[in-house]
Amino acid sequence: MTDELLQQAALGNLEAFEALIQSYERLIYNITYRALGNPEDARDASQEVCIKIYKNIGKCTSIKAFKSWVYTVANNTCIDEIRRRKNKTADSLDALVQTDDGTMEKQLRSDDLTPEENLLLKEKREILQEAILQLSPEHRVLIVLRDIQGLSYDELADTTNTSLGTVKSRLSRARIQLRKILIEIKEQNKF
Repeated sequence: MTDELLQQAALGNLEAFEALIQSYERLIYNITYRALGNPEDARDASQEVCIKIYKNIGKCTSIKAFKSWVYTVANNTCIDEIRRRKNKTADSLDALVQTDDGTMEKQLRSDDLTPEENLLLKEKREILQEAILQLSPEHRVLIVLRDIQGLSYDELADTTNTSLGTVKSRLSRARIQLRKILIEIKEQNKF
């Protein structure tokens, strides 16, 4: 990707914008899914992120800054959504899905593991996701962006618009809190 592609997208070239978004759509979805914990919510939030990027793409001046800006937009969109639905109930993983053909259980794709390995992996992911969702929105975003998405500390500072020292201390507190939550879950025999 080049600055020229970004400039073309900023000038309204839809093909250039689509090319930019295609290279980031998986990343955007991963951020929104980890922050929101629900595939449907993640798809909706990802779409909202893309709309925000489209409407404001002229604000980004270089392709180097674009990735950080995408993280920031996704981060802020997720925080806004978390705040909006703070008092709403969560969707159960055991809930049945209504389709045109009737009601059915949610289907999960295979990771080419044995059924037992799939079950254990699924349980661990659910426990980790449950623990991440118990963190404050600010801590949740830091854990997702650093430990799951692999952003550097400098990228985190840029994305969250905070100093490097603040990012490091908040991330440390977020990890400590996540560890405590996981220990509590383990003690409740969920592990």
